[in-house]
Amino acid sequence: MAITINSTRENDNDQTVLFSIDYDGDKKWHGDIPKDADPQEFLDAKEDTLKVEILRKQYPEADVPQLEDKTALESFEAWIAGGAKNAEITKTITTPAQPAVDAVLGERQKTVEGEEEVTTTEIVEQDGKMVRKEVTKTVVTNTPETKEVPLFDEAGEEIGTTTVPVMESYEVSPAVKAVKKKTETVVVRPESVVEKTPWKDTVE
Repeated sequence: MAITINSTRENDNDQTVLFSIDYDGDKKWHGDIPKDADPQEFLDAKEDTLKVEILRKQYPEADVPQLEDKTALESFEAWIAGGAKNAEITKTITTPAQPAVDAVLGERQKTVEGEEEVTTTEIVEQDGKMVRKEVTKTVVTNTPETKEVPLFDEAGEEIGTTTVPVMESYEVSPAVKAVKKKTETVVVRPESVVEKTPWKDTVE
């Protein structure tokens, strides 16, 4: 007999059964079953399920395909016989086509970069005394650029000049090239061998 009852313990709502199962060596295990069930009959009826659970504990990372016309246990045993390998998983990614997009241009006032000397008053310590002194620094400035243009009255007569900003075009967003529809297959999970975890007996 593949399953041997070692001991039972009654609980409030069920019973805990400690048993040995002869599957790939003798293994000691335990489980809770209905209080009114016969332990031997109950576990014998679930022998294949118990064996699958044993394999799940020994191969926790297993990804076992269910084979047609095979039980869960037969499928798991076939997976082990085939090298205990998780199959490669791939995914098809489709990048949709994108039309070309022209650059978007804007207009802004030009600036002129220059240098300016700025004098500030600072209080510093010199020779143990607090001294107020003027400090001159050269700073970089960006001054909006303007130009003088003729100014006319409503009759079209020139009456002087006026100052207007000098404008320039700039790229708000760059042009985008057209993209063709692209379909590619990528590996989500490579094929891998699942290592077997040693069985740990239930200690009474």
